[in-house]
Amino acid sequence: MVLPDALKLNLSHAYILVGEAEERLAVARAFAKKLNCQSNCNDSSADKICLSCKVFESGNHPDVFYVTGTKTTGIGVEDVRSQIVQEMTTSPFKYRYKIFIIDKAETITPQAQNALLKTIEEPASYGVFLFLAEHVHNILLTVRSRCVTVKLGEIKKTSEHEAFAEEIASRIAHLDILEVMALYKRFEPFKESRESMSGVLDMLYLAYGRRIIEAGTANLTPEKLWFDSIAALQHTKRVLAQNGNFQLAVELMLLKLNGAM
Repeated sequence: MVLPDALKLNLSHAYILVGEAEERLAVARAFAKKLNCQSNCNDSSADKICLSCKVFESGNHPDVFYVTGTKTTGIGVEDVRSQIVQEMTTSPFKYRYKIFIIDKAETITPQAQNALLKTIEEPASYGVFLFLAEHVHNILLTVRSRCVTVKLGEIKKTSEHEAFAEEIASRIAHLDILEVMALYKRFEPFKESRESMSGVLDMLYLAYGRRIIEAGTANLTPEKLWFDSIAALQHTKRVLAQNGNFQLAVELMLLKLNGAM
């Protein structure tokens, strides 16, 4: 799977993957593997796998950390300080990113989340955090607001707007800027009904979410642009819910989905 030029954009430094245990871990592992891949490995061609991907598959990648709680009460302050905060003070051992996979993130104590807050507020350029959770109820809003949230469990929903959303998601990354801007006219019919537009955004969210899940559970590598697109859709939904300018919000969203921004 070859990375498009759009993946040269800045990486979001923190993600929350919400879903079933096996599903969220599979997606996190596939994404982590992708981020440190050195040669856009084709996962089906073992003879072309780069050193980073080989080391990752061995389970001994020096720049991928699986954060766990040392007590039955969950992930505490000392766990966060020793396994994340301290590790973030040094550069990656060999590869591009230090990636922290925190499963059962809903068990991080409030005190531990506060201890982690400064690290994710002002992250080093090489730090990426993947919080995996069954739900987000126990994750503080101050932490959630600094993360891109992907709700894997919602991907199975359908809607009358599903075909339209799938068409947009399938085509938009391959269009030039003029073609992207021309797509705005396809959204104009939803301008007078914010409820219908919200349904379209939900379906776009699910279209990208399906791609992430299918890649992760098949041990393939999700594209970073898919995660960026979900962040763009969430932002657009918030802007429109606050009665922001419809055309400006949609045009900016389309540019982000295309990878031009």
